[in-house]
Amino acid sequence: MLKTMNRSLDLEIEYLKSVLTYMAAQYKYELNHPRVVEVSQQLDGLIVEQMKKRAAS
Repeated sequence: MLKTMNRSLDLEIEYLKSVLTYMAAQYKYELNHPRVVEVSQQLDGLIVEQMKKRAAS
């Protein structure tokens, strides 16, 4: 079960990375654009969650 959750989290992180890349390009790499920042913060949250889960196992 834990491996499945980790795999799902990994996939979600990879997906958000691609969304972030797209959004950055869409807004001409204006990294302070609110939509880019929003996606970046979501990605940060997932990465922190992943790190906590790995540290706990």
